[in-house]
Amino acid sequence: MRRIELHSVLVKAAGALALGAAVFLMTVTARAADADLVPDTEALSNLSPEELFLRAASSALQFESMREPSRELLVENYEESIPYLVTQLETDGARERHALEDIFVRIGTPAVEPLIEAFESERVNEETTRGLRLASYILGRLEDPSATRPLVAARTHPDWKVRGSIAGAVGRIADQEAVPALVAMLRDGNEVVRKSAAVSIRRVAEKIDEGEFVDRKLAEDAVRALIVALDDRYYSVRYSAGDALAAIGRPAGHWLEVTAKTGEMRARLVAIRALGEIGDDDARDSLRKLLADEEWTVRAYAAQAIGRVGLDGGSRKDLQRMLESEAHPFVTLMVEGALASDEG
Repeated sequence: MRRIELHSVLVKAAGALALGAAVFLMTVTARAADADLVPDTEALSNLSPEELFLRAASSALQFESMREPSRELLVENYEESIPYLVTQLETDGARERHALEDIFVRIGTPAVEPLIEAFESERVNEETTRGLRLASYILGRLEDPSATRPLVAARTHPDWKVRGSIAGAVGRIADQEAVPALVAMLRDGNEVVRKSAAVSIRRVAEKIDEGEFVDRKLAEDAVRALIVALDDRYYSVRYSAGDALAAIGRPAGHWLEVTAKTGEMRARLVAIRALGEIGDDDARDSLRKLLADEEWTVRAYAAQAIGRVGLDGGSRKDLQRMLESEAHPFVTLMVEGALASDEG
């Protein structure tokens, strides 16, 4: 009996040793295989820009540890790499496009002029607009005002995707020189372009102190165009136009007050919201007058906007009286929310 037990113990021990040896062998083999996959990055400095970009944009496992060093070398040696990189702007590969954007943004100012030249040459490309759109997007990311004029010069391109990309790019640059073009683009036939134009005007206004444009007429033109856009059939355009007017601030206040009182319903509601975002005493006084409006949606939006501005003695009394007389449950909810925000 003891011999049988001893034999069983020996068999189990031998099995465990064999399993341990197998696991050890598999681990050593796997590490050796991994070692074979780790490339020698020291040799990267001898590669051409084309070979470096292949590694910088590749998803292949054997290039994984080369990806970042390759991008760093392309950035460091930008004088050699830029002439090749601009030839790749038309690529339809998502990884390549992302790599180009990343590399050019890291290069910074030295990439601006070559990208402007590439943008100009891509304007006459009738086969694809990929290069034109990517060049405009990267120029926007670089935020160099010297790109504003060539970008806005292409604002009437027949492809709406290009026009939208241009509107977005000049908004990132946020140069007041682009505002007349953006105002014109608010009348574009495509809603994406109109929205991008409104967003970009907001960015310009946010970049300057309190939305004060250098040119008064420029501000007036922008405000009038944005007021019209408050009645756009697409909510995204209306919403973006309202944000732009709020960013412009008090110069837009009068027109917002008129629209909030007499405009079409969808324009009124966005104008009320924008007044709440402006948030000054004049805006609050205008909003108080709307608390008695016959339309319950207007009353609700006005109460919410007053809460956003912040209550004073008169507006607090107005809202408290509304709780006693308001019949619509949603309006009551907005009034309660405005009063609660004041308490907080």
